[in-house]
Amino acid sequence: MFAPDAPGELGEDLPNPDMLRRPTMRREAQSTSALEGTFEPLETVLAQDYEVGEDKSGLSEFMREVLNYLDAAECGIGQIQSGHPISLPLVRELQKLLVKGTKSDNPQAWDIRSTQVFIGSPTRRIEDARFAPMPPGRDLDIAVQLLVDWWRSRKEPGLAVLDMAMFHYQFETMHPFTDGNGRIGRLLVLLQMMSRGLLSQPLLSVSPWFERRRPEYQDRLLGVSTKGDWDDWILFFCQDIEESCEDALLRVKRLVNVRQRYRSLLDEHRYSGLSVQTAMYLIGQPTVTASMLRRRFGKSPSAVQHALSRLVSVGILRAYPAGRGNLYIAPDIHKVLAAPLGAAIDVSVPLMCERGE
Repeated sequence: MFAPDAPGELGEDLPNPDMLRRPTMRREAQSTSALEGTFEPLETVLAQDYEVGEDKSGLSEFMREVLNYLDAAECGIGQIQSGHPISLPLVRELQKLLVKGTKSDNPQAWDIRSTQVFIGSPTRRIEDARFAPMPPGRDLDIAVQLLVDWWRSRKEPGLAVLDMAMFHYQFETMHPFTDGNGRIGRLLVLLQMMSRGLLSQPLLSVSPWFERRRPEYQDRLLGVSTKGDWDDWILFFCQDIEESCEDALLRVKRLVNVRQRYRSLLDEHRYSGLSVQTAMYLIGQPTVTASMLRRRFGKSPSAVQHALSRLVSVGILRAYPAGRGNLYIAPDIHKVLAAPLGAAIDVSVPLMCERGE
């Protein structure tokens, strides 16, 4: 059954539910970007030593776009958690953050587009496009504002997912910006769930489900425009929300279990201090380096190396294959985060080191 608030409730089982926010949002950032043709492997995104707002110079164009999504997501989540509604200024700010420092960062970066765009043209001619959104101008400006106003007017909790499905179609069909419409539209799904009280923590990733069904996702949206096929689109959207919530439930439960097993394992070996701090940090950052931990905890190189050695000795960490430098990975956590959508996630299975793997 669909239980949309469960991921937030499960996150509250942790002393710091934000520790799961980081990997969840990175998984969403990687997947939502891949849907738009910006592909970075999930392992690379999870391993990236990056905090929101940091300098992205020197990164690839693809990685910059993925990390820009994290900046936009944190901005939106912060606004919703502070009690602010979803508004057109917020949506424009999200788009500005999304394209910052990319080829789409231009004077129109946060404005409703003033040029015509079209989608799916093999010849790059509008006549051959699969879909052409409404032209720019006053009508588009008014339509986007009316859509946001409509969302804010909707109050019935039992219709929230239906409202989200209708909003998402309209937003993607209007295509209000020159770039980033798909990523913003999917980010708004998360923000809308939080604003309606369906999620207390942003621990849901909706894009992997859409990514696995990309052609159908596009066809269902187009079906509403060409045939008025609302039923199939709404059912498709609701299936994403339901299955994504079930997937999030399993991942959060497994991560909570892994965290508890880490504590038991370290207690058994009488390890404490930085070893425990690092093990808990791994829940949100499953790939680490010694320098990353020194910055995080403000400890000396010898103290950090001692903690790493202890975690390797009990199997919580493994040194990455040769040639990757001073890199360590927590295999149990990484396995949970990197598992494809729909994979069988055994919530209570022992740690790999406990099974002798």
